[in-house]
Amino acid sequence: MTVAIDLEAEQDRSKPWWFTLYPAIEAEKEEDCRPAVRVLFDPIGRIALRAARRAAGEVVLDADLPDDENAPVPADLIELAGDALSECLLMAGIKAWEGVGVGDTPVEVTPDRLRQFLADPMRFERLDKAYVQPFVTRELEKNGLSPLPTGSSAGATPTAATSARRTKRAGAKRTKPKA
Repeated sequence: MTVAIDLEAEQDRSKPWWFTLYPAIEAEKEEDCRPAVRVLFDPIGRIALRAARRAAGEVVLDADLPDDENAPVPADLIELAGDALSECLLMAGIKAWEGVGVGDTPVEVTPDRLRQFLADPMRFERLDKAYVQPFVTRELEKNGLSPLPTGSSAGATPTAATSARRTKRAGAKRTKPKA
């Protein structure tokens, strides 16, 4: 008999794990050598996911949306919401790092340093691809959906954008459809 939920696999995914962002560089001259840059990820939990959904929803709520509820959400807005979701998850998920510092002195992870670390677009994309996108892909597969070809993170954000969009319009008077 096949099981629908594999608790052992879920337990394995609930452990922190290291991701090598940049491998170590070994060179003949010591000054040209660099250690690896690694981050320790905590698994994405429900509290971090809720905060990330709120962050993505706030981006949508702050946007100037078309009055037509059937109009598509602009692609740039979906990307902004996806970035907000990813940034929030990365801010919550990165618990430690190696190879990051000021000069030759390693530094601890703090919210300000983490924001500075994530400000680099290439670094952000690599971390998003390693941490957020696999989670979103798994969640979409659980719901019988597939991610968009533009990336898993982009595939997740229309749901957040759509539900936030509906929330914004929820204050509008609703009328019953005519029979």
